[in-house]
Amino acid sequence: MTTLSPHTNIGLLLHDVTDDLSSSGFQQPTARRYKHSIAQFVQYLDDVESTGLPVVTPESTDSVPGKPVVTFTFDDGGASAPIAAELLEQRGWRGVFFVTTDLLNRPGFMTDRQVRDLRRRGHLIGSHSCSHPDVFRSLSRYQMADEWIRSRDVLEQLLGEPIHTASIPGGDCNSATIEEASIAGLTQIFTSEQITHSWSQGGATCFGRMMMLDNTSRKTLIRWLTHPRVGILPERALRFTKSHVKKLMGPLYLSFVRQRRAMHEQV
Repeated sequence: MTTLSPHTNIGLLLHDVTDDLSSSGFQQPTARRYKHSIAQFVQYLDDVESTGLPVVTPESTDSVPGKPVVTFTFDDGGASAPIAAELLEQRGWRGVFFVTTDLLNRPGFMTDRQVRDLRRRGHLIGSHSCSHPDVFRSLSRYQMADEWIRSRDVLEQLLGEPIHTASIPGGDCNSATIEEASIAGLTQIFTSEQITHSWSQGGATCFGRMMMLDNTSRKTLIRWLTHPRVGILPERALRFTKSHVKKLMGPLYLSFVRQRRAMHEQV
């Protein structure tokens, strides 16, 4: 199994690429912040292409030693994934699509056939857990293991090949999250940490990602691409602050997230 080189990797975290936001993925207000129109996504692709940086996946072998690389990742497994895949393919690029397996074949999410087709076209498929728990790190280790193992098994049966790559739902991560994923054979873990280099933890190779929100400007993206160590510091500081606030809130944060989801589902 080939892995990304240990040098600078600018991981970009997106969810859906569509002009009809209600047609793909989760519909909570927080999820909508990660949705992009087709025109906006094309502009991002133009900006990445203008830098000349290689676009890779964890199984790519054409990265340039010592040169930063870019990885496009898409969480949740929304129905718009084939749109993003086609736009990447037009430039000779491939992406990483993380699938919430309990939602396969449901409205707004990919079908089994679409997942197989993406893989056939050279994109990498990874686990995004089974059920996308509200706060993954709040689960027991048994529950974490169950989420990782069942989602891995579904994808392996669907694709007929081992699955080693995963991303953490909601970005709420602790050491147990990484360790249980690694035990389940998911040894390439994409997190929501605002970091542009890989690191080893709990038997896995972990990668940070920069969050591409609907208001992420092209200027901001260029800053990340051209100064991947220093240019990410404002976002990294904000992520650090939010993470510590969540930890200080403890059970209150979990209750808040669940209440927010329940209110949305009643609408």
